[in-house]
Amino acid sequence: MKIFRICGYGSGRSVLVSRLAEEFSFRQLEIAVIKHAHKPFDLDKQGSDTYNLRQSGCRQTLIANRDRWGLLCETPERPEPDPILLARHLAECDLVLAVGFDSAPLPGLEVIRSNNQTAPLYQHDAHIQTVVIDGAPPPNVPYAFAHDEIENIATHITEQAIVLVV
Repeated sequence: MKIFRICGYGSGRSVLVSRLAEEFSFRQLEIAVIKHAHKPFDLDKQGSDTYNLRQSGCRQTLIANRDRWGLLCETPERPEPDPILLARHLAECDLVLAVGFDSAPLPGLEVIRSNNQTAPLYQHDAHIQTVVIDGAPPPNVPYAFAHDEIENIATHITEQAIVLVV
């Protein structure tokens, strides 16, 4: 199992990840995505059994049927999650995409829009060696791709991803 990080906010990152998932599926690679949420979220519905159990104090709730299973873990006041530790909860697959983990020490790419005024992460993160950009590539980045170069980006990711020891 290998892992690779994809960063970028307000840049088309979600669309890129979806298109990459399609490309990896076409290549018959089994992938998983670990997504960092930068704001509170809930996957559960108020009033459901699992929601009520969590509200009653269950720190972990696993729900399952023949089609899927999901594990909800309550981790209040804990440090930011580590994508490598989270990946240990996944079933074996070929590639894990860690999406939105901006400070994780993993090889990665940053999705950038040329009109974005915020400072790019690659300028202060040596692990980001690649950008996907809609304009001219920055001169000081080893690898740059346009948003529509999905096949080339997918190949690059499979070459640059590191082996995840779980």
